[in-house]
Amino acid sequence: MNENKKYVELIWYQKYDKLELGQKMPIEKPNLPFQVVETVNKPRLKDLEEGLFDTSKYYPENEYPSNYPKDWKNLLIWGDNKLVMSSLIKQGWAGKINLIYIDPPFFTGADFTVRTKLGDEEIEKEPSIIEERAYKDTWSGGIASYLKYMYERLVLMRDLLAENGSIYVHLDWHVGHYVKVMMDEIFGYENCQNEIVWCYREAINSKKRWNRKHDIILFYSKTDNFIFNYNQVLERHSEETIKKYRHIDEEGRKYRLMGRGLKDSPITSQRDVPIEWEKTHPELVYRHYLPEGKLPVDYWFIDIINQASPERVAFDTQKPEKLLKRIILASSNPGDIVADFFCGSGTTLAVAEKLGRRWIGCDLSKFAIQVTRKRLLDIHNSKDLTEEEK
Repeated sequence: MNENKKYVELIWYQKYDKLELGQKMPIEKPNLPFQVVETVNKPRLKDLEEGLFDTSKYYPENEYPSNYPKDWKNLLIWGDNKLVMSSLIKQGWAGKINLIYIDPPFFTGADFTVRTKLGDEEIEKEPSIIEERAYKDTWSGGIASYLKYMYERLVLMRDLLAENGSIYVHLDWHVGHYVKVMMDEIFGYENCQNEIVWCYREAINSKKRWNRKHDIILFYSKTDNFIFNYNQVLERHSEETIKKYRHIDEEGRKYRLMGRGLKDSPITSQRDVPIEWEKTHPELVYRHYLPEGKLPVDYWFIDIINQASPERVAFDTQKPEKLLKRIILASSNPGDIVADFFCGSGTTLAVAEKLGRRWIGCDLSKFAIQVTRKRLLDIHNSKDLTEEEK
């Protein structure tokens, strides 16, 4: 164990083989199958009439980013993610993934039964033997078994991350505090960049406590040299802010005239100085131009996917594309590799595809893989994320 007196560590049953000697239990490889369902290099076109839609917005081969190999094959893998990640490392993928986003189980006690609609009829899909083994039986040891499950996978994800890579782990109040301490150990306390709060609107039904209307997303980098494209995720100014910039220069840019705050200046207010001062006393004033956008903050108001949403697929825990768009734009560049080892409904992979990133997706649920596959093959009919949001 770490002998630093300032060191803090979360310990659970079976984390250490011999606690007094500081020997951690080795990460075992589960004896579960995984299968590459399909390699998807670009959106597929079914027998559609020529000219029905423009595919150029989805990065045709002649417009791929320079670091996007022409022979690259995106991977959609069905199987236990621990086995998948171990295999990827053995195949030389260590240190090559630029961004990982995961939305793992929240330790809610849910039964992982899938409910979906077939026409007007709602059907219920029970978990397979593999899914039961990986989820229901995994938590039979309580929270210690959950922490062991997450620890093993987060260690593998750290090994897969590039030196400029980042990981976003999506959780809620159930275990977020435990996983935060765990990630401090694995990635380093100093590499915790944000605890993002995702706020959303949903039906309010509790009269016993404050209604829970947010999740948390833990954002860690592998090193201090990580990708963060703040200019790609600038937020729009409010109309109230824009109105304050009431002057326009020769190039059409909005600005406010501000006082320099010099000693003995006749200008009593430093904000919104009358425009005539710019001509009579230019040395006492300056132009403050309207910034391109507001710098991003760590609390996000993004609506959840409701039943009427056009991006809705048959998956209960589907996350909105807008949420993943923000993460992928900020923490990766076109042509980079984005991975989601709990890919669920396929939101991460779909957004990565639309934004010109390479991707690797994995899930233990065959139903999730089928939903994701269908979504990716039909991606040309979905919203173009390169267009400015209205």
